[in-house]
Amino acid sequence: MPDRAPAEILVLVGTSGSGKTTMRHCLVAVGWPADLVVSLDDLRRRARDLDLARGRRPRALQDYSALAARQAARRGDAFAAFGAGYLADATHLRRRDRRLHVRTATDTGLRARALLAPVLPFAVLLERNARRPPDQAVPVDVLARQAHRRSLITAGSLVEEGFSAVHLL
Repeated sequence: MPDRAPAEILVLVGTSGSGKTTMRHCLVAVGWPADLVVSLDDLRRRARDLDLARGRRPRALQDYSALAARQAARRGDAFAAFGAGYLADATHLRRRDRRLHVRTATDTGLRARALLAPVLPFAVLLERNARRPPDQAVPVDVLARQAHRRSLITAGSLVEEGFSAVHLL
């Protein structure tokens, strides 16, 4: 484990089922501090677990997305404000979501790098999605939109957005 926080913001970019979270687990296994990971999926699960602990009826995980996004932004801002980088694990298929991390890096003197997952055939994404637990499966129409958005993103376009480097997964 590193004895200091990474001085960069690492942003995973890709569709659901393209290997982003697997890459995150690999990075943590080789030394990225697990407590410096900002994951929308983890935040959604935490919000649902909190509803259960409070005796509330849990909702579908996707229903926690807006709350998770707000929490992720605050968490990333807090890490960066103290000079700590973080690993952002979400699809980041919309430019505004990626730009948030680039702005945070610029404002705090950190470097922003992107890890770009490959464009996968839609049939592969569907098959991987079908293996997820039912409450974690992405609706097919959402997955189709994600696949289209991913097809429009290149390493060059990410550099133009302000990432200092882009690495292909």
